[in-house]
Amino acid sequence: MNRDQRIAEQLGMSHGAANHKLRKNILFNFLCRLSENVCFKCKKVIDNINDLSVEHKLPWEGRDAKLFWDLDNIAFSHLKCNTVHKISSGNKEIYLKCPIYIRAKTAPKNTAWCSGHQRFLPIENFHSNTRNVNQVASYCKDCRKTRLD
Repeated sequence: MNRDQRIAEQLGMSHGAANHKLRKNILFNFLCRLSENVCFKCKKVIDNINDLSVEHKLPWEGRDAKLFWDLDNIAFSHLKCNTVHKISSGNKEIYLKCPIYIRAKTAPKNTAWCSGHQRFLPIENFHSNTRNVNQVASYCKDCRKTRLD
């Protein structure tokens, strides 16, 4: 039996999985001690380590890799608040994160949420996108132009 097998047998999981679990336990312990175990999305206390999720406040994918590593862009949330949800819109299913759906339902009249500006903008500032629940793109025309440059 090699070392990796002995460790896996002793820990009941691979060494990598055990390290991940240990780091998550340490992080959750510190968050609780500092009273920082509050969900970024719903603002409720995260009281179970199995509910803890690390998330990015601003999406980094397709934008800027620096946002992935930026600690000011990191928040903590319940796993269910940071999970893609499936909803039905007309005759098709749409996959999106819960807060986007909430924003789409609560947007002021004739506005949509711009993921670039992080605020509501007039609907005419967006291209159409039938895959989104509000039927418009996630980024306004200006932000889309900037992202494509």
